[in-house]
Amino acid sequence: MPIEQAGDVLLVGPGWLGAPTAEALARTFPEGQVWVASRGERPAPAGCRALQADVTLGARDPAFLASLAAPLRAIVVCVAPSSARGDSYAVYPAAARGAAALAEALDVRTVVYVSSTGIYDRHDGSTVDERALIAPTTERVQALFDAELTMLATASATRSAIVLRAAGLYGPGRDPGARFATGATAADTWCNFSWRDDVTSAIAHVLDLTPSGKGVIFNCTDDHPVQAGDITQALTGSRPQTPGSTTPDGTVRSGRSNQRIRSSALLATGWRPEVPTIYDGLRRLGHALPGRPS
Repeated sequence: MPIEQAGDVLLVGPGWLGAPTAEALARTFPEGQVWVASRGERPAPAGCRALQADVTLGARDPAFLASLAAPLRAIVVCVAPSSARGDSYAVYPAAARGAAALAEALDVRTVVYVSSTGIYDRHDGSTVDERALIAPTTERVQALFDAELTMLATASATRSAIVLRAAGLYGPGRDPGARFATGATAADTWCNFSWRDDVTSAIAHVLDLTPSGKGVIFNCTDDHPVQAGDITQALTGSRPQTPGSTTPDGTVRSGRSNQRIRSSALLATGWRPEVPTIYDGLRRLGHALPGRPS
């Protein structure tokens, strides 16, 4: 649906998710300009304008205030996980602090921060939703948590602050089929997925939500958790006979997350995924599924 309010949009992080999201916002937001910010010089996605600036500096980077005018319709932060490993996990809270400062300086109406369902860090196959307690035990989870808290704190009666926790991003150019076909993930591990364009549509969807006066968290998944062994069976015709991934008390031996993510809160707002299961997505990516007849 078209975004109704006027004003430009700033998207930070034009990577595999951010670039097509910016293009989609430009198509559905014809009354304003979509600016796409990155630290390095890179071409703008179709229909957008490139802005070389460092979000971790926030309003202290003069490029932002020189190019953007208040009030800004929205800031969308898509910091790619692939650019945040090891010591660079600190980019998450740093980007959030900078985006929060820009939200104040530019009188932003909506801030959307794309996070990860990895923040739940469950290893026992349990079902979790947005009400689940976050208890960081790793540097990555702590960084995700700190970033989310910073973004949620920018909410007010006139500004929406929304965290979208995406799970298992895949789609064109990111195909999980080969990994599951080999049975590399233990069969009884629960997996959760988000088709990339469904996350893009969720971002556009939440931009139109009315400010509630407080920060809001939504899980963004296809809402159809599946076990890795079922995916392998769908791809190969047989379920792998590998040792289970869990110990007798239900925890994951390998340390891999093992959880079932629910997206009921986002679904309740009217959003629906176009790709409702990993099986539908694998077919879109060209996989035959001999173990799962259509």
